[in-house]
Amino acid sequence: MASSPHHRSRDVAAAGTPPDQAGDLSRRSLLAASVATTAVATVLPIAGSAYADAPDAKSPRDMMAFLVLSAALTGVHIATLAPEFTMVGSSDILDQRPTIDPFNIKDDYFRFIVAADKTSSFGNLLQIARDHRNSATDIAAAVNKSDDNSKFLARSIVLLWYLGSWYEPADLKSNVTPPGDQAGKRAFIGSQVVSAKAYTQGLIWQIAQAHPMGYSNLQFGYWSRDPNDPNDSGDRSNIGLITSTIP
Repeated sequence: MASSPHHRSRDVAAAGTPPDQAGDLSRRSLLAASVATTAVATVLPIAGSAYADAPDAKSPRDMMAFLVLSAALTGVHIATLAPEFTMVGSSDILDQRPTIDPFNIKDDYFRFIVAADKTSSFGNLLQIARDHRNSATDIAAAVNKSDDNSKFLARSIVLLWYLGSWYEPADLKSNVTPPGDQAGKRAFIGSQVVSAKAYTQGLIWQIAQAHPMGYSNLQFGYWSRDPNDPNDSGDRSNIGLITSTIP
């Protein structure tokens, strides 16, 4: 009598490993090993990677460090970079909330920098801002002493805030005139407008008290009035350039 398929299945199960898979890993063993490997990779940071400390736009402390850094680099008060910002409670600026404002351009810039940073230098700049968060002068000095990747990323961040456009740090670095060379040999540096919002929100327009082509939120007839001096500390209508103390 021929044995039934059910009997054959029981025989295979009892044997442990089918004859045609002798010496190979069973599917169950292979799956178990894969699950274990995935679990370890999830828990442990990858050696040499920046994932463990990658800047996070959703982290209030990372965003505040970004605003502190940006204020020191641009010379513009945090309340201008984040219009709804106010100091509440703690005297530590990193404990403050970055708040949500009508444009939230800071969020767009933060995410763009994270995506564009090919050298993991953004985290280094944020750490500099954390370490020297009470002094714009100290932040600028620390950035100047940092590595080239961080320094040229800092320049890109300044241009981003002022122009709403991204200039690759590597392009800025390659276009520096070596000592002793004649000026005027620099090549054109291309840029990328980050977004329509960034096009309208560049600090250059606020400081010049003007507007880009095709967009204006200024009152009709504004051109007939003399502009305010943004460096006049007695003028309450200006954008409030920062001092060496933050905020």
